[in-house]
Amino acid sequence: MTRAKKWTDKIEKKAKKRRLVSRKEIIEEATSIVGAITEFAEDKSVDLIVVGTRGKTGFNRLLLGSVAQGVVVYAHCPVLVVK
Repeated sequence: MTRAKKWTDKIEKKAKKRRLVSRKEIIEEATSIVGAITEFAEDKSVDLIVVGTRGKTGFNRLLLGSVAQGVVVYAHCPVLVVK
């Protein structure tokens, strides 16, 4: 079991306990992470994309350029950025 699957399984269980509808899909390969996320969201008519920022610079990294910033710029739907 991959780290991504373990993590998403944990999140999915928490969502179910709160009676939230969730859906997960792990994308194993992509030439562009931003493109993979935004294309998937558009293809599946996603209502909201949630992405996180991380690293030593925290929110500043979002402002300087990152996957989160790319998703915010190119997504067809609202994006929630969490730290």
